[in-house]
Amino acid sequence: MLVEEGRNNLLLDAGVKLGEIDEYPLLTGEEIRKVERIVISHTHLDHMGYLPFMYARGCRATVYSTKPTHDLSQLLLADYQRINRGMKFTSNDIIKAMKMWKMVEYGEVVGDGLKFSFHKSGHILGSAMVLVQGGSRLLFSSDVNDRETRLLDPAEKNIVAENLIIESTYGAPTDEHPVLKNASKMLCDSINRTIKKGGKVLIPSFAVGRAQEILFILESYMSSGILEKVPIFVDGMILKANRIYRQNVIYAKDEIQKRILMSDDDPFKSKFFHAPKTKDRSDVLKPGSAIIVSTSGMLSGGPVLHYLEKLAGDSRNLLVFVGYQAEGTLGRKLIEGEKHITIDGKEIDIKMGVEQVALSAHADYKGLLDIVRSTKKLKRVFVIHGEGDKPHELGEAISKMGYEVILPRNGESFRI
Repeated sequence: MLVEEGRNNLLLDAGVKLGEIDEYPLLTGEEIRKVERIVISHTHLDHMGYLPFMYARGCRATVYSTKPTHDLSQLLLADYQRINRGMKFTSNDIIKAMKMWKMVEYGEVVGDGLKFSFHKSGHILGSAMVLVQGGSRLLFSSDVNDRETRLLDPAEKNIVAENLIIESTYGAPTDEHPVLKNASKMLCDSINRTIKKGGKVLIPSFAVGRAQEILFILESYMSSGILEKVPIFVDGMILKANRIYRQNVIYAKDEIQKRILMSDDDPFKSKFFHAPKTKDRSDVLKPGSAIIVSTSGMLSGGPVLHYLEKLAGDSRNLLVFVGYQAEGTLGRKLIEGEKHITIDGKEIDIKMGVEQVALSAHADYKGLLDIVRSTKKLKRVFVIHGEGDKPHELGEAISKMGYEVILPRNGESFRI
């Protein structure tokens, strides 16, 4: 979203939409060169993956984010360059973007004329809602979670803004997340059943955010004896992301900070966690039960595909999805019951179990309405970032609360 007032402008996020065919923001080269400031809400490719393309096309804008978002973005963009199947960019384009980056603390007001500030969104470490202040106030929720997680405080509420841009990933009335404790227990029960059968559990995960929450759950339940003690193998970019999380622990909730900074009890360095020691991962795949947490979260690439290929044919094994699976992804196809897939040209039959546990980092339907309700002086709501009918369903509920609701289309402009 490009926000303009007078001669000032800023771009809210610059993501790519990954799927069977990747999609990119509809910005011309001239528009890209005119952008003065880019505000990045958090480190997921659908919110910041377009940055290198912009600098490859002559962008000169300053980029703003929190420190964890800056640190994690460098990691994700380098990995994206390696796996990118669509438009190309170079390492130099990533370097150009990183050189233009400025880090901002939560609550700090930046700029004059068109000002903005970051506020906790509860989604992943360093994630933020963005409050833009000009002639009126505009709050961009980005990806938002109104509930406390293992690592993070919930989204900040009671922000004053006449206008709100809100996501609708789980915007249908039927979208209701279980309590974290219940979802965690469901995950551990499924793992214990698989271990009893002598099987392995494969958990595809986003390297940033989801993986850390899952590892903290597994570490906690294994330490307390609720979860059978088997090796937890951590693969892919998750290990590097863990180090960045550890270095930025002051952005996690107080309980985690105290645990790490004031005792020797560091959940990031748990005795239960192991990295693969062999290139072919034979040490992970040897007979016996194990839990494998690996990228990528939607099965779009990464080492998880190697594990899936090796484990899919054994009915004792279990594949557990713990994050959102976008339309067109292999993850979505498996959840919807696909039993025959192709990986690197090989036909694979899915005999292992497939489950989904609702451990989302997004607010559900009720949570999204609570965020709308808590926004002070609100008049107008723009509903975005949802598949199918979800933006419409959420929009209808918000409209009944008495607010003006707009479902914007690509390329539309609005004066607020």
